[in-house]
Amino acid sequence: VLLPEVTWCQDVPVDISQSLSVLIQEEANIRSQLDADLTALAQTLDALTNLQNNVTCGCPGRRPPVAFSATLTNEITSLGTNQQVPFDKVLTNVGGAYDSRHGEFRAPYDGTYEFSVSLYMRGARWAGLEIVREGVAVSKVRTGDGSEYTMAGTTVTLALRAGQDVWVRHIDESDSNAIDGETFPTFSGHLLQV
Repeated sequence: VLLPEVTWCQDVPVDISQSLSVLIQEEANIRSQLDADLTALAQTLDALTNLQNNVTCGCPGRRPPVAFSATLTNEITSLGTNQQVPFDKVLTNVGGAYDSRHGEFRAPYDGTYEFSVSLYMRGARWAGLEIVREGVAVSKVRTGDGSEYTMAGTTVTLALRAGQDVWVRHIDESDSNAIDGETFPTFSGHLLQV
């Protein structure tokens, strides 16, 4: 911090003038030291924030959170047998493990995960979906046939290894190759425990 140079009046005693000059210099030194301390504290805070964001603290089982939820925005009218359903509108993707381009979740690390899917149909037709782990169906949901608007869902808890994929596909037993969208159908999942 630069202070303006002071011109002293001739009638101010020399000892007071010298004392003021010493005090002004001490203040400048203190301000300089405070600025240096403030810069060092800001750097320390940045380093601690980065450390907190990148470390698992060495604690067993401590991992960053993983959670996603995606919806189907438009009706899909030409689903094939066992065709994967791409839930395209991502609402949440903490940890970035859900890929909306393919509608797949990839486990970032070993752990217990929970997944759910809901299905919405209108009209006198029914359809079904299943949650799939590495190509094998683990839970199914079916709705339709009996009401103008129907909705159903299923939830499953799975132990996954890092790199395993989970997705939703069309059940081949459905009498319809279409699924209504409008953001009613959802596919969600999250890490419960490592």
